[in-house]
Amino acid sequence: MKETNRGLKAEARPIFPTGEASYAASEVDVPEMPVAREVPFPQSTPAVVVGKILFVDKAGQEHGCSGPSIVSDSGNTVWTAGHCVHPGDGSGGDGFHKNITFMPGFKKNADVPDGYDAPWGKWTATKKVAPTQWTADGDVEDADMAAFNVTVPPEYTSLTAAVGALGYRFGEGSDFSDVIDSGFPGEGYKRTDMDGFKQFYCTGNAEDASDLNPLDDRVKVDCDMGRGASGGPIATTEAQIISANSHYEVEADGVTRKNDDLFGSEHGDQAVFVINEINK
Repeated sequence: MKETNRGLKAEARPIFPTGEASYAASEVDVPEMPVAREVPFPQSTPAVVVGKILFVDKAGQEHGCSGPSIVSDSGNTVWTAGHCVHPGDGSGGDGFHKNITFMPGFKKNADVPDGYDAPWGKWTATKKVAPTQWTADGDVEDADMAAFNVTVPPEYTSLTAAVGALGYRFGEGSDFSDVIDSGFPGEGYKRTDMDGFKQFYCTGNAEDASDLNPLDDRVKVDCDMGRGASGGPIATTEAQIISANSHYEVEADGVTRKNDDLFGSEHGDQAVFVINEINK
């Protein structure tokens, strides 16, 4: 059963390493770009704040997702989709995926087949938080979101100090002008150039997925990124997260993607709950 929206809100400004430029700027118009492009400087600020997430499921299979460093009290927190940390199958707190690792600046190793480099190290997950509506019911409309804290590699003081962190605007609805959607897709809608090693991005507007259905407040963006981009941030030009990539629509065969619409759960009460819990 869904909880009634209580209208909670939470906001934080982004943080970037001292002296580094950021793309945070107010009143910036971005073009409608549903056909994703490669991020031109993925190992530089601010793109490096978005990293690759690898995890192992119950069957022992490794999967890839995306996610950004997010502003938190610890300075060591990653935001992502709920299904990137938990299968949403009713298994509760005991069902979180194993060996969750965050790698900012992730890139392919040209010298090793299917190998990769992690220039900013591997940050392994410790504390993990997802809404009960996800861990119990797999609710993609309201609850496909999560956060996890990470251990700090010896050469760093914190994740935020190393690469920066996106801020957030939670509880302000599903309609936002001029957003940037990014991630590490392993596939895309009518695309053959996405392999999970390269960071891509789309730009445009975010809107309520169904104005006619008051119970469906998912965020929708036009973006052809697919699997692997899950958990990637949908953020304002002020570098504040407003949702995370969750899913797309498929035809009756359950496989073929219908269009380039990409959806994220509404980041309202559930998102406020997650950020508050991870900060405890």
